[in-house]
Amino acid sequence: MCTLTVVTGSDTYRMAMNRDEKIARGAGVTPEMQEFDRTRAIYPNDGDGGTWIAANECGIALALLNWNDIAPPGKTVKTRSRGRVIPALIDSRSLWDLHAVFSVSNFTGMLPFRLVGVFPSEREIWEWRWDSTQLEFQVHEWKSRHWFSSSLSDKQAESLRGAACRAAQDESDAGSVPWMRRLHASHGGGPGPFSLCVHREDVKTLSYS
Repeated sequence: MCTLTVVTGSDTYRMAMNRDEKIARGAGVTPEMQEFDRTRAIYPNDGDGGTWIAANECGIALALLNWNDIAPPGKTVKTRSRGRVIPALIDSRSLWDLHAVFSVSNFTGMLPFRLVGVFPSEREIWEWRWDSTQLEFQVHEWKSRHWFSSSLSDKQAESLRGAACRAAQDESDAGSVPWMRRLHASHGGGPGPFSLCVHREDVKTLSYS
């Protein structure tokens, strides 16, 4: 349950993400630098060793959103947290490094998710989708875009939040850091389940990264 924004430049980018989560889970641990075998990465912690967003010193960033509208084939029993996906991959130094790790990764027992990867060296944005049995991918152009997730409806979140994001593109500072912060804190149409800053009885936007 999140909103992700990627703003691209010629060979740079900015990324921002709201983490919408059950209030009882808490905001997690603030971002910290982590040492890996081949690189360093910075990311927040969900309190159980997992994360929803990370970036490493090679310029690669990964973000994970729950995939709620997909109907998994058969009955899926959750035995592993999706929060473990990014820490297992963020040590990659290139897109092809990450592909190699993916080829030996096992996501069995994880509920459906979408993983977005930003690779400035290749000027590509990749999106992997796991439906609980199969992994597929899509390559996006090097253009600014948004992703939306809601346990109520990904499709409705994309429609309503997407409209708010498109309207915000007309602002004079669109794409800047202040603009991204303002957008992700916005409540177009009033605070609610499909505003960018989420407000529900038991769920809300707990953090912005």
